[in-house]
Amino acid sequence: MLLIFWACSQKPTPQIDASPPWIDYDITTSGPFSVGHIQYTHEYTPIEDQPNRIIVIDVWYPTDDTSGEEGQYLYGLDPLVFEDASIATSIYEKGYPIHLHSHGYRGWGTTSSTLMRHFASHGWISIAPNHTDNLLGDHESPLPVAHYIHRSLDLQESINVLDNMDSFPKVQSDNVLMSGHSFGAGYSAWSVSGASFTQTDSFCDTGVGLEDESIRCSDTEKEIFLSGDLHEPRIQAIIPMAGTIRQSFFGDTGHQSVEVPILFLSGTEDGHESAQNHWEAMSELDFRWLSLEGGCHQTFALGQCSTLDVDLGFSIVSSYSLAFARSTILQDETTSTLDWINGNIQPYSQAILQVSQ
Repeated sequence: MLLIFWACSQKPTPQIDASPPWIDYDITTSGPFSVGHIQYTHEYTPIEDQPNRIIVIDVWYPTDDTSGEEGQYLYGLDPLVFEDASIATSIYEKGYPIHLHSHGYRGWGTTSSTLMRHFASHGWISIAPNHTDNLLGDHESPLPVAHYIHRSLDLQESINVLDNMDSFPKVQSDNVLMSGHSFGAGYSAWSVSGASFTQTDSFCDTGVGLEDESIRCSDTEKEIFLSGDLHEPRIQAIIPMAGTIRQSFFGDTGHQSVEVPILFLSGTEDGHESAQNHWEAMSELDFRWLSLEGGCHQTFALGQCSTLDVDLGFSIVSSYSLAFARSTILQDETTSTLDWINGNIQPYSQAILQVSQ
C-alpha cells in the first residue's frame, strides 16, 4: 500500500521546451530587433618593418531602441539604422554571433548594408572593416603587395576589436561567419579561410597576378604569404559573393586546404561561365553554389541591377545567407533550415542551389 501511495504521489516530469526563440524567426523577413550602428577607428601594426595602419570599422547590432539619429556611414547616411543606439540583450546562449564582411575593389564597408542589417535584426553583430587604400575615396594605384596582406589582417583585427569592446559583451568570437563581395570574395574570403598561397613564388618574384608586374614582394611580405598567418581559424564558414577564387594567388589547388563550409553566390549576368567552372573545381569541398537568374555584380552589394529586381535580389541573398549561417554557426538542424541549404526546396524561382556531394 505504501508503494502504491509513493508511486501516485510522484509529480510528473515537467516538459520543458528547449527550443531557443530564434528558431522560429522567419529568415526571409527582418528579425524582431531594430538595428543600431557605430563606427570605430582602429590602428594596428600589420607588418613589422612597415608603418602602422588605420582602418574604420562599421558595426551593426540589435537594439530595442525605436528612434534615434540615422546611421552615419563613411559615404552617406542610412535612415534604417540608429547611430550609437543601445544594444539589446543577446538572445543567444553563447552570446552574440558575429557576421564579418569584406567589401569589393574600391568599395567600402557599408556597400552590403542590406545584408548586414538583416543579420543584426536577427540578433547578430555584423562588422565590416573599410580596407584603407582600396576605398572609393581612398585608393592607392597600383595596389601594393602589402594590401593583399592588409585585407586579411583587417578582418582578423576586426574580430579582435569586437572581442575587446566593453559595449559588446559575450560575443562568439571563436565561431565567426565571413562574407565577401567581389575582391572580398575571390581574395579575402579564401585567404582568411585557409587557402594555400601556392603561387607565391610567381606573384612575389615576377609580379604576375599583381596590378603592376614591376612590383615585387619584400622578403618579409613573401614570408607572411607562406607562413599561414593570413588564415583566421576563428572563421568557421564563408559566403563569397560575385567573385571566383583568384588563381593568381591560390593556383589550381590552393583552395583544397579550406575546411570550412562555403556558400558561393553568383548571378547569371555576372560571368556565369566563370562561376560554372568555379563550381566544377570545388567538388572536394563542403561547397554550395547559389545562382541567381538575372543577378548582376551589384545584386550582392549596392543593388542597381537592371536584370533582377533589386529588392528581390536582396531578399534572396539575405535569406539564403542567414539560413546558411544558422546551420553552420548556430548548429540549427531544424528541417526548415536544412531544406533551404540542402536544396530540398526552391523558395525563389530565380535562385537555383547546387550542393557538392
